[in-house]
Amino acid sequence: MPDKVLQIQMLGGFAMYYGGEAIALNKVGRTKSLRLFQILLLSLPGGISKSEIMDSLYGWNENGDMINRNKNLNNLIYRLKKQLMALGLPEQEYVEIKGSKCYFKSDITLKLDTLEFQKAVKQAKSSGGGAKQKCKPLESK
Repeated sequence: MPDKVLQIQMLGGFAMYYGGEAIALNKVGRTKSLRLFQILLLSLPGGISKSEIMDSLYGWNENGDMINRNKNLNNLIYRLKKQLMALGLPEQEYVEIKGSKCYFKSDITLKLDTLEFQKAVKQAKSSGGGAKQKCKPLESK
């Protein structure tokens, strides 16, 4: 049996499909866990710093308590893992922390529309746009 694909739509609204089946996000809703998940997906493949995530989720505060924000983020990462599994995804870590950066990590084949869009833009830029194709006029019957 081929591996199931996790397909995620971020452009034009957020939706997830696993193995061709829609995932009902009502369990996650508009929580910080979902926002964290979206941030991690948008930062693929290079990852994002923990401080950027904390600023985005908890707001930036020059006098903010970094220790509490870091604990909150670690708890949120743990909750995100549990919520993704509750949605029907396999048990995995899903978030990897290396140094001060966080990465989305999964063994599941991922199809993400934002990555596909970035590839298409890169390909269009590399083609130089020099080869324009003329459209043939439609013949009327």
